[in-house]
Formats: sequence, structure tokens, C-alpha cells
Amino acid sequence: MKNLSAYINSAICGDVMEILKSFPAASIDCVITSPPYWQLRDYGWKGQWGLEPTFHQYLQHLWQFMDEIYRVLKPQGTVWVNLGDTYFGSGNDSGKDPDKPSQSIRAVKAGRIAPARANNNKANGLKKKCQVLIPHRFAIGCIDRGWIVRNDIIWAKPNGVPESVTDRFSKKHEYIFLLTKQQDYYFDLDAVREAHKEASFERVKYRMTAFGGDPKNKKGSLGKGEKNGGTLKKISLNPKGKNPGDVSDFWEISTKPGSKKHYATFNTDLITKPILAGCSKGGIILDPFCGSGTTGVCAIELGRKFIGIDGKAEYCNLANKNFSEIKKGKTADMTSLLKQLKKLEFKKAA
Repeated sequence: MKNLSAYINSAICGDVMEILKSFPAASIDCVITSPPYWQLRDYGWKGQWGLEPTFHQYLQHLWQFMDEIYRVLKPQGTVWVNLGDTYFGSGNDSGKDPDKPSQSIRAVKAGRIAPARANNNKANGLKKKCQVLIPHRFAIGCIDRGWIVRNDIIWAKPNGVPESVTDRFSKKHEYIFLLTKQQDYYFDLDAVREAHKEASFERVKYRMTAFGGDPKNKKGSLGKGEKNGGTLKKISLNPKGKNPGDVSDFWEISTKPGSKKHYATFNTDLITKPILAGCSKGGIILDPFCGSGTTGVCAIELGRKFIGIDGKAEYCNLANKNFSEIKKGKTADMTSLLKQLKKLEFKKAA
């Protein structure tokens, strides 16, 4: 695949690694994606990601995937990866519904993974109830392979999936990692700045010590000092707004409501921020696990080009249908998209 122009604003159906290998080197401006989480869902097709026998194998697949992403990404490109974590085992199997087998057991019965997958405690090397820390392991492995991790953003989810646990706190966040190939890369902070709060305007009326201590004396003229100990430092606010930070109400975004089989879908508000900050207008955004194409819809409507990849034809067909509507000059109906998605995603395996 020497030229990607024929695939702009479309979803390609097939094996993600094989398709990526056909992409030209340094051809993608930005990658925004959320790989299937380990052991959390059975998407109903053989060879799917996330049902590897051990988390070690899952991480190896992710790192091999990131090696290929490194090749196709432009030198100044950015990569945004959303990953959730999981807990190993269930402690004592109490509270389990015998009529609702685990994702792994269902996948074994359907022939999508080997029987050894369902009972692999020794291979994983973790005690039951232990948090696997997959996002952290993933990020460290990426650093070892030459990536620069610029942010581990906390996506706070005030209405996350309910949990019935009584011996730990409920999980209310996931991670979004911002990775780059080099120190100099595209990042438009001004595009995502937040308005300053009134309290910030009040604070800059006071003189402050260079050490950032308490307000000095009273309101009056600002000192001329910069960084010398005990001198006064002038505080000014960027007129375009403040840097939102990596964990704040800027990233506190509710999940989209779904069916009982699917509590949440990728939120368009969440995707918008990496698109605006991490890719210039006209640039190509890639989502190698694009699903129904929510990232693509947002990217196209924000003036970027998009290429998606997914292993399931139903998802690709739905994504391409929505991209086609945008090409015709119609605004994507996200409510309709989510309704269609409910009919496809996370169907109970036979």
C-alpha cells in the first residue's frame, strides 16, 4: 500500500498488524485508539485481541503493535492510547452466576481460544484479587522500546461501571497515555486551553514571593523580582486560557450510556481533546481498533483526515456508513450511531 489516499475517511476490515505492515513509513500524523482490554470482553470472533492466555502475551502483542505504530508515525506525530485495567481472579468465586460463564469460558466453548486459556493462574503469576496494572506495564514497556511517554492522563469517570465489591474502592478512572517518537512534536495547547477561574484573577492581584508562598503584604504594585529568594515575582495569566492539566475536571467525562451488555462507549468529548491538541487540520488520524468509527466521525468533523482499521466487518460497515453521510455534507447523528452500535457490540457469544 504505497499510497493511503484511497483509504482516507474509511475503515479497513482485516488483521490490524497485516494492514499496518502495508502502510508507508512516516505516513500518519496522529494515532488515537483504545485496544481491547485484557480478559474483559469477548467480541465474538476468532483471533481477537484481549483473550490471550496470559497478560504477558497480551502485553507482547500490544508492544509489537506499538513497534509498527512507531514505523508508520511521522517524526512529529503523537499517539494517544486509552487502556483500562483489570483484577486477576475473583478471590473465592463467591457471588458468581453459574448460568453466566466468564468471557474466557465462553470463548473456549466457541472455539475462539484454546482450553488452557480458562485456567492459567500459574502462567500469569498473580494472586487472585491482584490488580494487574496493565496500563503501567504497557507504558514502561513502550519506554523500553524507544517511546517517550509525555503524559499519563487520568480519565475520571463519574458514572463508571457499577461494582459490587466491598473490600476496595470502586474504579472510577482509566488511563490515556500520550506518547511521541521525539522531543519535538506537534502539540497545540492553545486549542484546548480552559478559561481561567475567577479565583485565579483574584490571586494575581497580590504580590507573591518567588518561592510561590502566601500573598505578600497587601494589594499594590507588583515587584520586579523573578527567581531570587525572597524577592517578589510577577504573576500573569495566559490570555488564551490555562493549561488544563492531566487530571482535573477537564478530563472528568461521563461515559456514554449503553445497553445492559455494554455499559459504555467511547465518548466523543473525550476524543475531541486529543484530536485538537495532537493533530493539525488536514492531518491523518489513525485508529487501528476503530470499532464503529466514533473517532473517525469526530476527526472528520474537526477537519482532519481519518483511517480506521477493525477486524469485524459489521463494525467497519457501520463506520463507513457514517463516514459516507459526512462526505455528503450531513452532520453525523451520534445518537443514531450509538443505537446502531448497541445492536453490534459485545453480543453474547453463542
